[in-house]
Amino acid sequence: MPSPIAHAVSGYVLARLWPRTSSSPLSLSSVSIQSYYGVFVAIAADFDFLPQLLTGQDFHRGLTHTLIFALGFSLALAGLTYQKFKYSYQQMLLFTFGLYGSHLLLDWLTAGGQGMQLLWPLTEAYFKSPLSLFPAVHHSRGLLDLGHLVFISWELCYGLLILAGLKVWQHSRSSRFSK
Repeated sequence: MPSPIAHAVSGYVLARLWPRTSSSPLSLSSVSIQSYYGVFVAIAADFDFLPQLLTGQDFHRGLTHTLIFALGFSLALAGLTYQKFKYSYQQMLLFTFGLYGSHLLLDWLTAGGQGMQLLWPLTEAYFKSPLSLFPAVHHSRGLLDLGHLVFISWELCYGLLILAGLKVWQHSRSSRFSK
């Protein structure tokens, strides 16, 4: 599964690509709340490590990595955001679900493991992409294993590539509108 590096960069890029209006409370500055929101939501599925720290039980890639949880999380967070900022509930729901879904998509595109129970509780089936964008991580080797350098290097390249793509897209949009 990708580390928070890939999830955070993906959330940031998706947040910067999401259309904003001047009335949007989530676009207060060039480094906007919308970007922070994007990063937070894109990594939120991995907060399942917190109960694991307390109980010692493995929760990772469980409930928080299902579509039903993604929907529930998105409904709740969009509701809280709507209450606070009075921004369009429907827009916040779509934005939040897209960001959370990006986490599930990146995890689905990772080599190794048995996959994810995306449709739990409807089925116990595991889903795994036949194509892998990210190499497998071997958690059992420990945090400082040199084998993780390949994984981290791959994620840094992925992050730099999509950030460069964002920059090119922003530049092409600004030059198109300045004509």
